[in-house]
Amino acid sequence: MRDHALSSRVQLSRTKGSRLPANAVRCDRSTIFGNPWVPGEPSGLRIPNGSLQGKMDWYPLIPMSEILTPERAVTLHADWLRTGTPYLPAGLSGTDVTRCIDALDELRAAVLNRLPAMRGHSFACWCKPGSPCHAETLMEIANG
Repeated sequence: MRDHALSSRVQLSRTKGSRLPANAVRCDRSTIFGNPWVPGEPSGLRIPNGSLQGKMDWYPLIPMSEILTPERAVTLHADWLRTGTPYLPAGLSGTDVTRCIDALDELRAAVLNRLPAMRGHSFACWCKPGSPCHAETLMEIANG
């Protein structure tokens, strides 16, 4: 359930003097809340490299066999958060599948653990207003 009276999506800006609103949570890939599925060319999956504390470090992009649209990347992120089922690139070795699943399971648990404390906060990302954005899913879960 969306409660936009409690929260909203804020667009991040590099404009000189722009500031993140006091109640906003940054949710780009510099944080734990970033979407691991990257749209565009090349499309792919990024998994965390190391600690889930502080500024995030991600392994290089693992290419997908399909070009992910922003809508598809948002859908994959939402499905993963809600069900725990990740969409993985085709052709991964068994070891790489395990590594991806383990990293995504740990990331999902950390995100879901932190979201209740974000109830009522706005979420800030780089997506243009009106475009598909994983921040909507984060707000829905936080305010659910």
